[in-house]
Amino acid sequence: MNTLLITGAAGIVGTALRPYLRQHYRLRLLDRRPVEGLAEGETALVGDLTDAAFVEQAVHGCQAVLHLACAHGTEIAFTATLEPNYHATLYLLEAAQRHGVQRFVFTSSHHVLGQYRTDAAPVFDDMPPAPDSYYALSKVFGEAACAAWSLRYNLGTWVIRIGNADAQVSDARRLRLWTSARDLAQLVRIGLEHPEVKHEVVYGVSDCPRALFSNARARALGYRPQDNAAEHLAPGFLSYEAMAAETSGRDYIGGAYAGAPLAPLLEPKA
Repeated sequence: MNTLLITGAAGIVGTALRPYLRQHYRLRLLDRRPVEGLAEGETALVGDLTDAAFVEQAVHGCQAVLHLACAHGTEIAFTATLEPNYHATLYLLEAAQRHGVQRFVFTSSHHVLGQYRTDAAPVFDDMPPAPDSYYALSKVFGEAACAAWSLRYNLGTWVIRIGNADAQVSDARRLRLWTSARDLAQLVRIGLEHPEVKHEVVYGVSDCPRALFSNARARALGYRPQDNAAEHLAPGFLSYEAMAAETSGRDYIGGAYAGAPLAPLLEPKA
């Protein structure tokens, strides 16, 4: 059984994926805070991905990497993303190449297309990036870095642009791009195991009404979602009409991210 390194393993997505992935791989769970509730086949590392030497230690002996960890937020400053989102991703890719890792799964985000209006196209799979935040901009960088390492070093890279991964669907925008943990785990496994994977970009979405992404490439490689967003509505689910047009970002793929201001790199002089 191969060993899979999961970064950001103590987060919401990492915690939700673990029960599905530990059935198939030995899991090395990495986070800046302790990972709780270890099960058979799981080990944990506490450390910071911005420490290149620690990254080398973490990757050594692994056959695959699932990179979840990142700094994020609607109004995060560009400088706050440099170390955790840019440098850490490169440290991981470099270590993966040096240690003979076979597959690298990078979790990107629907926010790389966040500035598109949801009525601008039938589906958005093949649209050029339109990042809605410095967080999303760092995800575009991560996708490009994966492509570079795949082509240069023959590292199999699999980019998943995750939609909304909450346990339940809270509003009408998220209804169109929601994913269950079970379906997301299926996508991760395809990226880790499918023999055709060289470099691919797919979408982390379940079956969704009026879906924003067709996910045709994932389906061509065998993805068959088991869950439908319409069957997982939160008790306080907001319809489109109930969402505040000015603040919710209901008309944009990225939601509120699309309207949040970008913090300036330099404050204007008084």
